Amino acid sequence: MQDISFQHVFSRVYSYLCEAGVEMTSERCRQLLQLIDDAVAEVGASPDQNSTNGKLPDSRSVAGHHLLDNAMNRLPEYFTLPKANIPTPAPSLCRGSIGYHRRG
Repeated sequence: MQDISFQHVFSRVYSYLCEAGVEMTSERCRQLLQLIDDAVAEVGASPDQNSTNGKLPDSRSVAGHHLLDNAMNRLPEYFTLPKANIPTPAPSLCRGSIGYHRRG
């Protein structure tokens, strides 16, 4: 799997927030950068991200798909996401006849 760049992670999370209805002000952009910074720190510090030969992880392994997962999982800690309003079906659903004649 290809590694994900930091710009790609920022763009994906930013787009998600915009589509969720969060107005992105300069303060919220700073919150987003802090969220990504904290996600990078956690992903870089986790033992499963370090290579088995004892070397420190390079920037490509830190910027992998774990970073995007971590950033998306942290969203509720940093942002209040609006509830999704699912409209009720109209007209109300009810069983009806499709014109078959009854036998018997």
